[in-house]
Amino acid sequence: MFLPQYLINVEVYFNGRNPAVQTKIPDGPESFATLKETLNNLRLDSDNIRVTKIEFREDWIDINGRVKYNLIELKNDEDVKATWKSFRRRIIKGPIELDAQIQRSVDDIMKCLIRLESSVSA
Repeated sequence: MFLPQYLINVEVYFNGRNPAVQTKIPDGPESFATLKETLNNLRLDSDNIRVTKIEFREDWIDINGRVKYNLIELKNDEDVKATWKSFRRRIIKGPIELDAQIQRSVDDIMKCLIRLESSVSA
């Protein structure tokens, strides 16, 4: 029997910047590699910049009743599964918030540099 997958609203903050990029990701057995590739594809310049770190913002309530957040780094498939389970138990219903650190490779940076002509007249 086929069970439909639900789509979870996700907000992704690339390098901690606002506004967040909003998307929907299927609920269920999403692998870490698939999640990372999904986030890479959200960037317009995804050929030159890759996601190197993903963190999940887990909410909790302190003793004064204020909502706080823990950043939990996702490193493997088990971490992604735990995130989806945590989402179902969340205090505040809304999108999953992910922080994604992106970096450009050294080779890509070198390609962007302009070489100065050495034939400058003295």
